[in-house]
Amino acid sequence: MRVLAYVAAGLVGLSTVVAGAASGPEAVGAALGSSLPVIGLFVCALRFASAGPWTRTIAIVCASSMILFGLGALGRGIPSGIVELVLGIVLVVLLSQAQVGKWFRRPQN
Repeated sequence: MRVLAYVAAGLVGLSTVVAGAASGPEAVGAALGSSLPVIGLFVCALRFASAGPWTRTIAIVCASSMILFGLGALGRGIPSGIVELVLGIVLVVLLSQAQVGKWFRRPQN
């Protein structure tokens, strides 16, 4: 799960650089604005090792938002929305498993 969050953040960074090189600062703002759930998920992934169950809940909310943003991008005719949609679905499914919930509720050191 953490690796998928890092991959999603990397794709956001790459798409932001490409959008900036191709279309200018307005495109960079649009790319970052449509990727806010991915940025939130990245911050949660940085805290997975030391955080409790609230981090998991916030990560599920961010991944669900990724699904909605991906559907919105596809509705606007942006083909890269499929990546955000698929990653969001995979992350929600993985984070919703019972074993993952047990891992996040483990005693902290």
